[in-house]
Amino acid sequence: MEKLKYIVLILLLISCQEKKEKKKITSDFQTNTKENNANRSIELLPEPDLVNRLKNQKRIIDILQFQKKLTLEILVKEPNKEKLTTILNNNWPKIIETTYRVWKNEKQKILLISESPFNQNKDFSIEYLHYFDKNKKTFAIQRSIHFFNSACTIKVVSEKIIEYYNTVFNKIERDYSLTDENKKELNEKNCIMNYDSKVEIYSNLKNYLNKINHYGLKVP
Repeated sequence: MEKLKYIVLILLLISCQEKKEKKKITSDFQTNTKENNANRSIELLPEPDLVNRLKNQKRIIDILQFQKKLTLEILVKEPNKEKLTTILNNNWPKIIETTYRVWKNEKQKILLISESPFNQNKDFSIEYLHYFDKNKKTFAIQRSIHFFNSACTIKVVSEKIIEYYNTVFNKIERDYSLTDENKKELNEKNCIMNYDSKVEIYSNLKNYLNKINHYGLKVP
């Protein structure tokens, strides 16, 4: 009898985990950093320097990307096409819905994916990035947006928001910056931001690729 209860408990835990993996999660990137309370839930094995480790992990990927030491694959979603189109020899289609950039290491493991929806309004451009660890879990998500007509500066404004996540995909840190074309810090209260910042995010590489897998992107 005790053994049967133990088996039932295991099945319930697995079921809950599957539901959690399939659950759609959105992040409100517009939330002010002072108003946002990071979810610092207790893990089974808490890591005192987790935030510093994740920031350093992201920094390493950014450096590798900047130094072009990662393999880049560019794919685009075209209207009325089921599969993503791979961009070769800078041969871009005329109409694009979304551009995906996939960076892989020497072992062909995906470390970073950027997603840039096409915007007919040239007043702003936006990019979402998912960073993946060695276990293919999302450990950081970055949203970068560049926009005009902000009222706080004449030229372009750059906003960057980075969220860091623990192993159970709870947000534990959030970095925010708002700068002008000269990298000078701006006051958010003085700027006009006419865009919706909520976006669906994914806890791991598999969930992310499931979103676009039917368009042709292969799971490594």
